[in-house]
Formats: sequence, C-alpha cells, structure tokens
Amino acid sequence: MLIVAWEVTAACNLSCGYCRASASRKPDPHELSTTEAISFLDDIASMRPMLILSGGEPLLRPDIFLLARHAKSLGLRVSLASNGTTITSQAADEIAACGISRVSISLDAASSTGHDRMRGQGSFERAMQGIENLRGKVDFQINHTITGRNESDVAAIFDLAERAGAAALHFFFLVATGRGREEDLLTPERQEERLMEIDQERERHAIDVQVTCAPQYARIARPGKRRAGGCLAGRSFVFVSRTGDVYPCGYFPLKVGSIREKNFIEIWQNAPELLALRERALTGKCGRCSYAGTCGGCRARAYAESGDFLGPDPSCRLEI
Repeated sequence: MLIVAWEVTAACNLSCGYCRASASRKPDPHELSTTEAISFLDDIASMRPMLILSGGEPLLRPDIFLLARHAKSLGLRVSLASNGTTITSQAADEIAACGISRVSISLDAASSTGHDRMRGQGSFERAMQGIENLRGKVDFQINHTITGRNESDVAAIFDLAERAGAAALHFFFLVATGRGREEDLLTPERQEERLMEIDQERERHAIDVQVTCAPQYARIARPGKRRAGGCLAGRSFVFVSRTGDVYPCGYFPLKVGSIREKNFIEIWQNAPELLALRERALTGKCGRCSYAGTCGGCRARAYAESGDFLGPDPSCRLEI
C-alpha cells in the first residue's frame, strides 16, 4: 500500500529542537488552499493510499476536519500525526467523528524532564492528557525519535507505551534535516546498539513495533519480526509538503515535482528520481552488501552525506 504523508501546515504551538519541518507559530502563507487540498485528495483517491495528515501541528489548520472527512468519504484510510498538546476532549471527539482511524503522538522521552527539554515546559503533561482524551475514542500510537540526547530511554518508552494502551510504538532515528543537527545523530555503532535493544525489548512487550529511518533493523531483527525491503522512500512512501512540493520522504529534501504544476499520479509514476529509487541500482558498500535486498540503507542519509541518493548509507557500521 502506498503511504502519502501530507504536511498540511507549518504552524505549530511548539518549537522542537530537531523539527524536520522547521515549524513556526504561524502557517506558511503559501500553503495549499482548501480548494487545492480537496483537489489533491480527489487526485489520489483512485490509488487508495493510506494518508497521514502531519505538520507542523495539523490540528492548527482550520479546515483539517473538513479535509479528513473528505478523504474518508473517498475511501482513504486517514491518520493524524500530532504532538498531542492540542488534543482536548472536544478535539478527540471531532477526530473520531471525522473518521480518522489512528493518531500518532510524538514523545521524546518517557518523562517530563527529557520531553520538555526538547519541546517546551509542560508539553509532556499536555501530550499525556491528549492521549487520555483519545482513549476509548480513537486508536493511538507513540512515535519516538531517537537522538544522542535520549538514546537511553528505549526501555522506558516501551513501558510507557504499553502502560498507556498504545496500539503501536514507532521508533524513528534522527536524520539531520530541518532543525535536526549533525551532533545529535548516533554513531553507526550506537545506532546498531539501540536497534538490538529495540529487538530485545520486543520480546518483553506485546505492542506492535515499527522502526523507521534505520533499515538496518531488517538485518538485526529476529526472524518473524523483520520488515524486509528497507527504505520505503519513493517506493511505497511519498511526502507532499505544505506548498504541494513532492519528495521521496520528509527527511529527503529532493524535490521531484509539484502538485500545483502536475497531477500527483503523473509525478508518482514518472518522476525520474522515484523511478531510480525503485530500480535501486545502489552504489558503494550498499551496492555490494549481501543485505541490499532486505535493507538497502537509508536513501535520505546517503543523499545528505554525498548528494548521491543511491550511494552508501553513512549510518551503517558494516564495511563491505
């Protein structure tokens, strides 16, 4: 299934230290209008993708529930990516009523100390209240981005997610885009250690787990826990910005088209960069690696390192 992540707005009530979107207090004046947004949803409907409404903070877009209802009426599976702090009891009711099937809540730590350091004073408590407001109304998952600042929180995040009743726990490994900084990246060796820890913790917890931006997990995970195929960017995942620009993923700043200039399906089917990602003629150590079919490396990190999105992934510790 194709996953379309749509950054509906740049507006956010927080200012997170590693924000991919470099979000701001106010929306981008060039964001897609309601009319343009409806047209975009109509265009992708025949593909039946899973649609992720993200931001910024998507709940700050005034027409967000109108757009969610329209997407649902077209037969799309719709989810929402939020920081959780804006999910009041009333907002949770509206989320449920408009047909959003799941909400992801981003937590940077398992306690207020670490989370608030990244997102602002009181943000942890408000995010946990947002989770409480969703409980029994809409499924929710916890998204946790691992950086050099919080890498010791893996086990605690597992416990928190399970205790909170989350349907899933998704781990992301920081890619230095937006406000993400090189100094917050894990070394290849430490990334490998955290991936092994995630795999060990999965044995203790019944919760569904996914790992993103670290396709090496397909090599490390125990049999039966692997998601083979590696990086999804441009293959079964695509990112549409708040202004309609299309990218292989949100951490991969290589514009492949604009829905203000071409129909999305035409871009998806014909953009040379997307075709190259699907053909996957990898170079360097990723091209030589015996795990190329199951992992293939993170294409966003390869692009950030050398400008060659088919080149070697610098976050992998293997030397081939």
